[in-house]
Amino acid sequence: MRWMLVLAVSLVGCDLLRGGGTSPITAEVYPAPRRAAWEEEVRVSLPWRAGSSLSLRLAGEAIAGLRTEPEGAGSAVIFKVPSSVWGGPQALDIADGANRATGSLTVLGESVGAGALVVLKPGVSDSAFAQQLAGAGLRLVPNTRGEPSVPLGAASGPCAGRLAQVGQASGPPLAVGALLERLEAAAGSQVVDLDGILGIDPLTGYDTGSDLPPSPNSSPINARQAIQRNPASNFTGAGTTIAVVDTGVASLTSLNLRPGADFTNLEAPNPNLDEYRDGQGHGTAVAVLAAGAAYGVAPAAGILPVKSCDKNGKCPLAAVIRGICYAIAYAEQNKNQKLVLNLSLGSDTPSEIVYILLKDALMKRGVGGIPVVAAAGNQWAIRSSKKGTLHHFPASFGGLRGLSASRDPARRMTLLKGLLSVGAVGLYGTEFRVSGFSNQGDYVDLVAPGERVRSLRPGGLEAEFTGTSFAAPLVAGAAAVVRQASAFTPLTPEALELTLLANLTNPGLPAGAPPEARGQGMLDMSGGP
Repeated sequence: MRWMLVLAVSLVGCDLLRGGGTSPITAEVYPAPRRAAWEEEVRVSLPWRAGSSLSLRLAGEAIAGLRTEPEGAGSAVIFKVPSSVWGGPQALDIADGANRATGSLTVLGESVGAGALVVLKPGVSDSAFAQQLAGAGLRLVPNTRGEPSVPLGAASGPCAGRLAQVGQASGPPLAVGALLERLEAAAGSQVVDLDGILGIDPLTGYDTGSDLPPSPNSSPINARQAIQRNPASNFTGAGTTIAVVDTGVASLTSLNLRPGADFTNLEAPNPNLDEYRDGQGHGTAVAVLAAGAAYGVAPAAGILPVKSCDKNGKCPLAAVIRGICYAIAYAEQNKNQKLVLNLSLGSDTPSEIVYILLKDALMKRGVGGIPVVAAAGNQWAIRSSKKGTLHHFPASFGGLRGLSASRDPARRMTLLKGLLSVGAVGLYGTEFRVSGFSNQGDYVDLVAPGERVRSLRPGGLEAEFTGTSFAAPLVAGAAAVVRQASAFTPLTPEALELTLLANLTNPGLPAGAPPEARGQGMLDMSGGP
């Protein structure tokens, strides 16, 4: 997705700028840089001269320490982004007497480092790109193997490009937002898109012995029974492969594994080694719930293990990008297998590269499109610990009722149709309730069991798993079943999403939960294929 760095201002009642009157000014403003990390300084241009009553709020929080400078006929307001704000697009409100300005700033939140990732357009060489960067005081940063960039492996679309890291070569140190702005200005024509480096953390591996256990009042869940999957159904996901971009998937006999890839250990890759939390596992449990013989929704579906997250659950953005592109390339090379992409990970910071890759996957005509299932996130219980809207990307790229993304017209992110965002429910006595940790918002499509759900560890032992990470693969399995049932009249990812939400959810469950918490309702396959 392209994004511009031009200040967008729309004015109503502009007499002050023309010098003839005192009508109040209403303006739409966007800072420079438009994306900024915590403690990074940003600048907002106002079309009036700032007065003594000037105030600025970001995500509803009053910002102290404002500085102003004359700028043409108006003023510039400079402030630092406080670390007390959630990442993602946050509302910006400025008041000065009768004058008002509104806009948004995309806050680069958790785990953002001082660097940039770019996807080079096909045909752009490393040497040509490096030369373009040099003029702006920037440089290519080689990976651990000394490679300036790596091919993403697909035959078409953005994944046909190359992934590279960019850093500073000279000059005073730049914060990541300013670095991205300089990079865009210097070499924007040579890249598909760019991002600040961040670590995407599943944050959803909450097992019964973790720091955030499930409610003691909840009961263990057999997910296949809970969603009323018909064991006698003729549709078991055959012909579909579910790509699990995660911590790796162990080679369990109950799983039909495809040849995978490991982007966390380039020297000794092993996509079938899931060491998450000293062997508790994350990707393995996800795969078993999607397609395990005894636990999975689609037991005849294949599993494509794509290891993009390490044993601590950290998923470097570069590894996630390469993992998504590996799945897309696999779909291109195996057109006889329909693919579903499961992403039980997320971050409060939107990755524009991931957005572009997922948009391409959903629209991939040559392979019938690739539906995407994403976990809604587990931060709802701690939402008040920071100010502003709590986002969780890539899940927040989806939904049917709106997109929690920037209002900035130069960086508009349209709704990704065909991306299913999944929240979690737990079993309390005889009724299901939305789990207290499960994120809520206009992007939540539906909910599925995700609290004390029974699955398997990498060693093959049964355990209970809690988090929206484990609700998502149940929906991925359901998507595989729908793909098999509609094989003679293939559904696009958008049509599959609408079909699944209309026919395989119970809008009455959980009872009393608002749409922001339950979406279209709980996954229910009693009336399904």
